Amino acid sequence: MNKNKTVFGIILFLVTPIIINYGLLSWRAPGVNGEVGDWLGFFANFLGVIGAVLIAIYQFIKQRESEQKQDIENNRSYVDIQDFSATLMLIGVNTHVNSRVIKTDGYDELLKSFPPKHYGRIRVGYLKIAHYGIPELIFDCRISLDLSYDRNGIQVKETLDVNIGVIEKGVEIFIPLTLKKMDEGKEIELDTVVLNYSTLKGERLQVYRDYISKKEILYSLIDDSKKQVIFEYDMKQIGWSYPNKIDQSKLAP
Repeated sequence: MNKNKTVFGIILFLVTPIIINYGLLSWRAPGVNGEVGDWLGFFANFLGVIGAVLIAIYQFIKQRESEQKQDIENNRSYVDIQDFSATLMLIGVNTHVNSRVIKTDGYDELLKSFPPKHYGRIRVGYLKIAHYGIPELIFDCRISLDLSYDRNGIQVKETLDVNIGVIEKGVEIFIPLTLKKMDEGKEIELDTVVLNYSTLKGERLQVYRDYISKKEILYSLIDDSKKQVIFEYDMKQIGWSYPNKIDQSKLAP
């Protein structure tokens, strides 16, 4: 296809002077004055002006696109996703006043299994999500978790989709990693985590975490079929905690 366009462009370039000669310079309309040389000079100047205008428009468009791209990058919101082990209902954990735990059937069942005074003794896994950057919020946040767990001694794979909505800066979202149908005493194994969200500048982004290959990638979603990699890095599997988040006085003895 590109080869045909190149050949067509070369042919058009070669025949254009002939078309101009026969179409414009080999005849004279009634009332039109001027010699052939005058008209050639006019066409040269006319085409030069058009070329200059087109170049100026092109430069303006490219400059505007560059400024818009820079503005989007300067105001881009980033998301931090981490595994987090904490107590039921985050008893003893210092969080933002608007931080929230996403309720699941398995988590609700676990809450009903123990009296509230014992929540500080029970620890479960959470997926903690927070965003940072200049903008105060991100919106249309949708997360998909590919996970595996044991049920009746058999490993089962499942996808959990959660529509979070809006996440304000400084607010943490906790998704409990426990399901109602999993074997007691077993833990959920994460395979992949995919979070799609939109920024205030209209950019659609995707965080892709692969726990099998230990990779995290941030994509800019150009359209439904095209992605642009913003950054990619290796996930380091290390143990860690939040010392400053733990309020020991709230934990049950």
